[in-house]
Amino acid sequence: MRRPRRKAAGSWPTPRTGAFNVSCPAPSSTPGYPFTLHLTGAWEELPSPKPHHDPRAVATHHALTVARNVTATLPLTDAVPATARINTLLGQPTDIQHLPVRLAWAQAQLTAEPAALHAVISEQRRHHDEELRRAQQQRRLDEAHALRDTLVTDPPLALAYWFAAGAETIDAETLTRVEQLVATAATYAPQGQWVQLARLLTDFTRHLPDDAKSHLVATLAAIADRYGQPDIAADMLSLRPRRQKEGTEQV
Repeated sequence: MRRPRRKAAGSWPTPRTGAFNVSCPAPSSTPGYPFTLHLTGAWEELPSPKPHHDPRAVATHHALTVARNVTATLPLTDAVPATARINTLLGQPTDIQHLPVRLAWAQAQLTAEPAALHAVISEQRRHHDEELRRAQQQRRLDEAHALRDTLVTDPPLALAYWFAAGAETIDAETLTRVEQLVATAATYAPQGQWVQLARLLTDFTRHLPDDAKSHLVATLAAIADRYGQPDIAADMLSLRPRRQKEGTEQV
């Protein structure tokens, strides 16, 4: 079997070298407001049995891709750090992957139109102001939620905080509104079901005859005494209707 012969030295074309100089827009992180990119560099061809037809285009494309990938992540106001980043990446020889071309070096210069720069700065300020307002609104909402929760669990504490934080809100009708607010909050407070129960008992007993009220009080007093509260039981018995107590003493 015949072995393939090596090519004689010097049978490949002499590698070419060259430079490029190109200017074009480069995207920024703000759509519609591009940088102006000026890019210069040098390239050299690598020995290969299949040389590229346009090594200058290969090197230019690679340098532009690196530069535009950097600028696309930064705002127009960051021209200086963007330039430094691009030149860091392109400042040393780089073999173009899968192609017989080497980028010897490249250097970028970024600029921005004054009108575009002014528009971007205005947009950044507007965005910052919106974020600040949103944060303030969220903080006020969080404070309102905290005040509501405190009002439910401890109405006097919440109202004391309210008065201390906004004394100017107190007017002639404040106390009336506060009393209504406390009564409403107490209904929804933890253990507020007892408030509701007390109201139900009040409504239930309002129209009962005295003997029925006396029987109900005596029953509740017996329950209190059974659960180790004799003082409360005695206080309950003292609340029985006077007429019924007097009739019992006469008997």
